Formats: sequence, structure tokens, C-alpha cells
Amino acid sequence: MDDETSAAERSTGAARNQVLRGRLSRATELAARAVATAVQSVSQSQGHGSGPLGHGEELTAALAVQAWAAAWRGDSQLADQASARAMHQLDAGWSRRLLVELLGARLHLGDVDGCQRLAALAGVETDPGRVAPVLRPWICESMVNVELTRSRPARAALWAEHAAETAQPSMWGHTAVMHLANGQVALARNDLQVAQLRASRAAEGFTDAGMPGYAARSHAVVGAALIGMGERDAALRELSMARRLAESCGARALAAELVDAQLSLSVRRAPQVRSMDSLTVREHEVAELAVRGLTNRQIAEKLVVSVKTVEGHLSRVFTKLGVPCRTALAAPLRKIDAELVH
Repeated sequence: MDDETSAAERSTGAARNQVLRGRLSRATELAARAVATAVQSVSQSQGHGSGPLGHGEELTAALAVQAWAAAWRGDSQLADQASARAMHQLDAGWSRRLLVELLGARLHLGDVDGCQRLAALAGVETDPGRVAPVLRPWICESMVNVELTRSRPARAALWAEHAAETAQPSMWGHTAVMHLANGQVALARNDLQVAQLRASRAAEGFTDAGMPGYAARSHAVVGAALIGMGERDAALRELSMARRLAESCGARALAAELVDAQLSLSVRRAPQVRSMDSLTVREHEVAELAVRGLTNRQIAEKLVVSVKTVEGHLSRVFTKLGVPCRTALAAPLRKIDAELVH
């Protein structure tokens, strides 16, 4: 293997490790280095690799990790550009190896259709058994988020079951990510005590494993469950912990969402009325689009309003429904829709 090829592979692997460890600035630097080195190698060899990976494959891997790091940092433009370039040159084998990174990037962008296409290309639409064991529970957790974003909790529950079946306690983060997957499904089903328990175990596991970004996500799920249980002060503590962890990683989008959740919760003193009567037609419309996975900008474009207007509608929806963030909207909205039917 030549020096440039090995340098690209090493930088990509190191960047992936740094994302998992919540060192996003360093991950971004390493991923950019990997992309630059791989681009140079492709140019020099005209696409013919001399090592275990071809130079074109090295570039695909580097771009996928770059997109993943950008998504965690809230850099939507880079996440979109890098993941689109990577997806353009994927085959089934490579889509399976890079599925966690690419699903993470496209989920951040609200591209659930793109996520479904990735899963189909990888051949794992219903079964993670075709990917390496070390990746299986991570892919299951990603697919839980895809299905919850599409408001399909039953499908999400199947992926959570796969996560439980494929997690190996001896592998880094497996048990924690399995609990996170099941906690998110429980929250979506309004099974709040189970959601709190599962997500708490996930937070502990990720903290022990040195994965603060995933620990932040887990604490956020605990906070959402506690809000639903009426435990306002405990929820504030969990959301505060989640925010501090997200900020320490440089996960800007998650940190901003958690700040909004804290502010919304801190000004409430009494339980809010949770029914369709408390939402305007426009607020309900915006909330439904958010549950479907659209970003604020995508909602604004669809409804022909400003992003600030969308942010205002969502802030009022969070307050009225007593939820901290968009990931906790699905259950109360389904309850509202059921009330309308009856």
C-alpha cells in the first residue's frame, strides 16, 4: 500500500473514531484531510488503487465520514454536499460499510427518502444481518430514527428488536445503543417509564464508553419521558445535562434544540392542555411536517413562509404540547389525531 493510500485510510478511521468520542472539531479536521488525500490519490492513479481499497473507494469512505461529522456539528451544507458525493458512487457492499455515517448525515437533513434508498441499496431494509456484526446495532438505531421520522412506530419497534438481538456486550457501545433504540421507540409509543429506564441505561453506557454525543441524545430522551410524566424539575436536569454534553462536543444543532427545550420548559408552571383545541391549524400543519422529518428550512419552503415563522410555530407547539423538542412530537400528535377521529 502506498503512503498516500494508507494516509487516507488512517485519517478516515481516526475521524470516525473521533465522531464516536464526541471530538467533532478534530473529526472534521481529520475527515477533510482524508478527503483531500483521497482526491489527490484518485487524480494520480486515475481511479486504480494499489491496496485493499481502491482510491475511489477511499474517497467514498472519507466523504461519508466527513458528512457524518458535519451533521453532528450542524453544518447542513457540508453534510449535504459530502454525503451526496459519497452516495453518487456507492455500490451495495460499500453502502453496507458506510450506512451508519450516511444515514446520520441524511437524517440530519431530513432526507428520509434518501435513507430508505440507502437501506434498499444495502439490502438491509428489514434485516441488519447482511452487515458486519460490529455495525448491526448502530444501523438498527439509525433505522429506528428513520422509521420514527416517517411516523411508523411499529417498523421502528422491529428495528429496536433487531438491535437487542444483535448487540454484543463485549463490543464498544453495543449495549448502550441498543437501549437508546428501545428507549426512543418507547417514547414514541408514550410508554414513558420504559423510555426513561431504557434511555437512562443508554446514557450511563455511553458515558462509561466515552461517547458524550450519544450520551447527550440519551439524556434528551430521558428528559422528554420525564416531561410526559409531569416531572418538570427532573426533566430540566436531564435536558441541562444533555445540553452541556452536546456543547462540549461541538454538536451545535443538538445543543441549540436543547436550549430551546429548556427555555420552553422553564417558563411553564402548570400542566398544559394537550388537545387539538390548543393548536392552530398552521401550528398543527408545521408540527406534522416536523414529525415527518422535514427541517425548518424545508418546512418554510413548503409552506412559503420564513424560517423564523416556522421556528415560532414550533416553539409554541412545544409549549402547548408539553414536549422539549421535535423528536418527542410524534406521540402527542397521534393522540390529537385520534381525538379528531372520535
